[in-house]
Amino acid sequence: MHWYRDTFYSDGPEQARMTVRWGLIGTGDIAHKRVAGAIKEDPRSELVAVCRRSEPELNLFADQNGVPHRFTDAEQLIALSEVDAVYIATPVSCHCPQTIAAANAGKHVLVEKPMAIDPEQCQQMIEACQKSGVTLGVAYYRRFYPAVERVKNLIDAGSLGRVLSIACVTGNPNRFPADDWRVVLAQGGGGPLMDIGSHRLDLFLHLFGEVQSVKASRIDSPDFEAEQAATLLMQFAGGVHGVLQCYFGTVNTPDRLEVIGTEGRVTIEDLNGDELLLFTADGMSRESHPPAENFHSPLIADFTLALQEKRPPMISGHQGKQTNDVIEMAYANAL
Repeated sequence: MHWYRDTFYSDGPEQARMTVRWGLIGTGDIAHKRVAGAIKEDPRSELVAVCRRSEPELNLFADQNGVPHRFTDAEQLIALSEVDAVYIATPVSCHCPQTIAAANAGKHVLVEKPMAIDPEQCQQMIEACQKSGVTLGVAYYRRFYPAVERVKNLIDAGSLGRVLSIACVTGNPNRFPADDWRVVLAQGGGGPLMDIGSHRLDLFLHLFGEVQSVKASRIDSPDFEAEQAATLLMQFAGGVHGVLQCYFGTVNTPDRLEVIGTEGRVTIEDLNGDELLLFTADGMSRESHPPAENFHSPLIADFTLALQEKRPPMISGHQGKQTNDVIEMAYANAL
């Protein structure tokens, strides 16, 4: 069975497997900690090329991960015939041009969050991938957390009664310098709302669907361009309210998700952890739903399986754009 660059083959009459040859653009913190390992762990994947502007850091990363092809220019990696898909782990301002270049070269794309600087760029990325017939996914990996899936099942089953609200609070303790791309508006698009808030907004959309309205307030930083804190109040099409608070440079900020309904509430005190607390009229129960050891592994596995099954990945470009739509509304209406 050969329909994709001769990388698909048959294990037998009822099973088809494949190997996706990945190129990784950007070798920063996330790529080093998780993305490279997730690609190497996936039985349908192979990491064959990597790109970073700093040649010494590029060679160090490539040597550590056994990557044969290495480039300081993303266009050269994208042009490499041995690459089937690219993972884009660069600053947000690079996502759109690099995605379009990859799509034009016939490469599938999995891009880090947030998808782009604004919804207009997101749409350009979607259209470029559609035109070239390649798959586009966005790295909102928290949708794959078993604890999040448990929350969704409780909501869908009516176990919480009529759901009234969802709330998240999160923070990054790092004190970013003024030239860090995460706080330079032209490179990151915003501050904690774009960087860490986007992950939680994606979960809000996953659990409750369309956002009808957004009100927001922000606190600017004396040290950098972007906001240091943002608070959002949302209303979903089904009437549920959502509250998001996100911060940069705060000490010991919780990473909590909580859903409250008329018949109960469910709380995850540490979103990256395994513990879930369920409160109903019968009392409190404590459940354990540990995520994958490497948070990115289910994301990579889903993307490569989506290629094999010729279906969209769990987080498509359209879904990634929905988060950017909410962020744009928040910034436009922020006090």
